[in-house]
Amino acid sequence: KLLLAAGLLAVAARADRADDLVSQMTLEEKISYLGGRGMGTYPDCATPESCYVGTVFALDRLDIPALLYNDGPQGFRDNARPGTTTAFPSGLNIAATWDPEMASLWGDKMAKEFFAKGSNVMLGPGLNVARVPVNGRNFEYMSGEDPALGATLVPHVIEAAQKHKILANAKHWVNNNQETNRGSMSSNIDERTRYEMYYPPFQAAIDAGVGSFMCSYNKINHVYSCENPETLLTDLKGNMGFEGYVMSDWGATHSPSLLQGLDQEMADSNYMNFDNLKDTDVDKIDEAVKRILRPFIGVGAFDLSEDERAAQSIYNNVTSDDHFQAARTIAANSHVLLKNDNDVLPLDKDFWAKESLRVAMFGTQADDPAIGGQGSGRVDPAWKPSPLATFSARAEGAEYGVSSDKVTYLSDPESDDDIEEMKTVAADSDVCFFWLSTMSGEGGDRGSLSLDNDSHVASVAEHCDKSVAVVTTPGAALLPWADAVDAVVVNFMPGVASAFATMDVVVGDVNPSGHLPITFPNVENQEGFTEEQYPGLDDAENVTYTEGWAFGYRFYHLHEEKPRYYFGEGLSYTTFDLTAVSMNDDNSVKVGVKNTGKVMGSAVPQLYLQLPEECDEPKWMLKKFEKVAIEPGQTATVEFRLEDRDLSIWDVDNDVWSKCAGDAAIRVAFSANFNDENSYVDANFDIQV
Repeated sequence: KLLLAAGLLAVAARADRADDLVSQMTLEEKISYLGGRGMGTYPDCATPESCYVGTVFALDRLDIPALLYNDGPQGFRDNARPGTTTAFPSGLNIAATWDPEMASLWGDKMAKEFFAKGSNVMLGPGLNVARVPVNGRNFEYMSGEDPALGATLVPHVIEAAQKHKILANAKHWVNNNQETNRGSMSSNIDERTRYEMYYPPFQAAIDAGVGSFMCSYNKINHVYSCENPETLLTDLKGNMGFEGYVMSDWGATHSPSLLQGLDQEMADSNYMNFDNLKDTDVDKIDEAVKRILRPFIGVGAFDLSEDERAAQSIYNNVTSDDHFQAARTIAANSHVLLKNDNDVLPLDKDFWAKESLRVAMFGTQADDPAIGGQGSGRVDPAWKPSPLATFSARAEGAEYGVSSDKVTYLSDPESDDDIEEMKTVAADSDVCFFWLSTMSGEGGDRGSLSLDNDSHVASVAEHCDKSVAVVTTPGAALLPWADAVDAVVVNFMPGVASAFATMDVVVGDVNPSGHLPITFPNVENQEGFTEEQYPGLDDAENVTYTEGWAFGYRFYHLHEEKPRYYFGEGLSYTTFDLTAVSMNDDNSVKVGVKNTGKVMGSAVPQLYLQLPEECDEPKWMLKKFEKVAIEPGQTATVEFRLEDRDLSIWDVDNDVWSKCAGDAAIRVAFSANFNDENSYVDANFDIQV
């Protein structure tokens, strides 16, 4: 009760201060907060290209500092001063950790760099649920293909970031699920699907106190997101209770949309300007300005000390060994081990100590690694450690930078002769590493789910004593050669420390505990998207979400199809078993998880829910999960609690969540792969209204 009272007092004080500031503003000053002043226009910047990506100028007479926005979702993007910020792992990597602690660490370290660079708005995290496997920005989003995954992780990012007196930004609101024609296409989707499948990560951000939202480029049901009163006013600010402010994505404003729910145009004020808004109801203007000011006041962004202000500068080099090591830790924890035949991994100290050791490193990715996606999510690091240099140093038992004649590197093959050379090297090696990758970025979708150069893997792997494929990808990928190699490791877009993180996993310094946040299919478009569903009819201008909830693992369950690897899959260097599950009258669920192997490891028991058939919900839907570290031979008891919201569907007639009464079931498993009846435990129960 004391904490609640203190929170209510803080909210009231914040509102009072915002009210007071707005009461002292002229109409022109108020409207100046409703539109940006362009990119590269902050007064203290020496050149336009060296400035923040968005600016609202300071109002000195009221002691309101400038609002300084910057990309992005994987770290502070500073193209004018590359190497002065840390390239952290991507949002999809955070999803792959299934770990709130890693989400907190990520939010904390990134926010520190934004603060030190002088920004007070971090344009992230990205929360969109991955509907289309080829979406070019899937790597930016920390929800993967499931709303509960994102909703569980995002509060930890928001809370960690906003402790540093900057605002986080939940983006892209909403149904920005493809980059193809993103600036003009319409996501045509029913209300229930929006609330049940796409809104939960955003709702979790609201519940965690996120200060700002960014509306997206696309239309929803033929109305642009940034002028859509249904999604902005009825849904976001109404039913979902968002009290912060909505900014447009850069150039996503098409009209002076204040009355439709937009609070601020970015990065310019082409529409939200004095000429267009001077005759608007001043109460509406006041409300928008207060929405903007309150979250800054709430996080302390307007109350920096003189020392804090003096230490901030966009010219600062804010990298540090501490942040590099944090990036390394997060990346290692997001590595997903998908295959490990005959326990080929880890490669222990005895392996690396062999005098006759021979290691084959195949693929350009070994020497020039892809570490992050393109667009506003790109961060250029000061240095980019390579797997080749990292593994060479390991082979010599030396520090990074020492080469080794025990390691043979061959780049991506360009001819049959190159492949034959690989086979020769492979036959003389103790282990072959295949370094494989593909990239994507903002502004376009991937042409396919194939990796860039992997046609040689199966034929070369036949000649290897041990073979390990390391896959760097911005989303799902096709792995047609997976049966031919001994081990498969996926590290998504792993950031600047990826080479060290992969080494940590390969040698066993880190026991892999990542799990897939997205399904890996067997073939292109295994989910069978029609042209109407993707990329859309009318030259990809009209995309209709007729699949409803049936995408990702829910599609495979519904149609009883098998992908290459299921959502939630991920191996460890130890093994786990589930004991009997129990469910109490208060809808709390207990399950035992035993480490049946020889080393400590972290398991991720996942609770899937089956609602009554008449509720028209997925066969199974992830609702809860927990990552738990367990010593060998020990059993941990994991407890989940299903809330009323978990047992409800969205009632479109009354705009409320309504419990779905009837016979239901829970299933606790280590992934959405339910093909082995011994891999999960079930319990049935009755939902009472």
